[in-house]
Amino acid sequence: MTKEKILDAAEGIFADKGFDGAKVQKIADAAGVNKAMLYYYFKSKDDLLMAVIGRFIEGIRDSIPQHFAAAGDTARSIETFLDFYIGYLARNRAFVRLMAWELLSGKHLDAIAHNYIIPTFGLMRDKITEAISTGAIRRVSPEHTIFSVLGMNIFYIVASPLFTLILGDDPLTPEMIRKRKQAVADLVMNGLVPAELRRSAGDKRDS
Repeated sequence: MTKEKILDAAEGIFADKGFDGAKVQKIADAAGVNKAMLYYYFKSKDDLLMAVIGRFIEGIRDSIPQHFAAAGDTARSIETFLDFYIGYLARNRAFVRLMAWELLSGKHLDAIAHNYIIPTFGLMRDKITEAISTGAIRRVSPEHTIFSVLGMNIFYIVASPLFTLILGDDPLTPEMIRKRKQAVADLVMNGLVPAELRRSAGDKRDS
């Protein structure tokens, strides 16, 4: 429980201040612990940052086998994973801002990539490659498909203050997130699934 409180506090402060601006004392205060307790769980501020990032990315990594467990409708698995992924980002907005800081600074990027991003990316790429081989989706670039999905969703969260000004409404309300899920799934799935399979699925739903 104490460790989770520290991680929660660190996530918010790293997101607001960036790594360099975040003070360990402020994190300890926000978690309701002293610095000695914080350092009991995490050897350094760098270790704490990596633990925050790892906790989030492992949530995505662990969800991939769950969504693709069935050998049946791979296209549907992709669609349900998209729904999960967008909702996960929306629930973890502080992490998205934190990663924006890290991408700009590049300070921990090598460690983040090798410890967390590359293994998760590999799992996603394998699932897309498998779907291509079975004919469930079109022959696309797995890598660029992943990049496109990341961009469509992460940018939506990062740019939400701008979208608020454009829309005159909060783009992160539950209703707007629902619409975002629908729009992204529609765009991605219509790009991935061959037209004849989309027609077949539509016929099944109508019957």
